[in-house]
Amino acid sequence: IDDGLNLIQNLSEKKVVIFGGTGSVGEGILRSYLKSNALIIIPSRSEKSKNNLLEILGKDGETENLKFIISDYSSFEGAEKTAQLIEQDYGKIDTVIACVGGWWSGGPIFKVTEESWNNQFIGLATTHMALAKAWISRLDKNGSYQIITGGSGRHAVEGSGIVSMQQASLIMMAEALGLEAKENRVFAFVLGVVNSRNRPAHKSYWITAEQVGM
Repeated sequence: IDDGLNLIQNLSEKKVVIFGGTGSVGEGILRSYLKSNALIIIPSRSEKSKNNLLEILGKDGETENLKFIISDYSSFEGAEKTAQLIEQDYGKIDTVIACVGGWWSGGPIFKVTEESWNNQFIGLATTHMALAKAWISRLDKNGSYQIITGGSGRHAVEGSGIVSMQQASLIMMAEALGLEAKENRVFAFVLGVVNSRNRPAHKSYWITAEQVGM
């Protein structure tokens, strides 16, 4: 697989917000954007997550192009407040990336607990809906809203059914937004397995988290 270096553009005039940028796939997306000279804003729900990411990034995180905002964006009210704070501090945003979610392999759908259902489906679907609502109308026709999701939204994975359902909802969200938000560019990146810091086994034919960003 090409390392993607030839895809890096100079985005020094652009401002990018990455939701989920402290996560393992989000980190790779962030690293790619850092090479583009864009101004990158990472909303984090805690100082702990921010500090953990900075420790992982090391010298790569020592740049004026990387900004953080501590804010909980997992509800409609929280997502709107976060958007207002970002616009207040940084002005118009060019690109919003929603890389929010994770993996779960807790067993068959018919044995799922209410707690898992609320965490892995309702909670994540609400966060994505809240972010889309807060940002789509704030982007002009030259901006883009990008949803990062997984191939299990198209092909069910045994023992991870609620993840497959949640990811399928994001694929359909992107399709619906594409029809309704006619002035905006909306994309869903539907990924297979990604080599990331949280994945114990890496294979050469899987893309890396940084290649996702590229």
